[in-house]
Amino acid sequence: MKTYEEAHLRSIMKAVSYRLLAAITTTTIVFAFTRRIVLLLGIGAVEAIAKIIRYYIHVKIVVFYRFWLEEASAIFLACREAPG
Repeated sequence: MKTYEEAHLRSIMKAVSYRLLAAITTTTIVFAFTRRIVLLLGIGAVEAIAKIIRYYIHVKIVVFYRFWLEEASAIFLACREAPG
């Protein structure tokens, strides 16, 4: 595995653990304002799933962007060093 790649499973696990903590925060706030368990569970579930997906996509974009920058830099340096 190259240094700029992050395994899919690792990205998923990071997203899930982060979202669980964030979902607990969100549901606690929802409960504090509404005192309704059904609303807490509904908002917590939708929020957690949507943001896990969003975070996973974000991580992959960042990793791809870093890879692209490294490749572009290598090409640029190779062109500058080429006899000409």
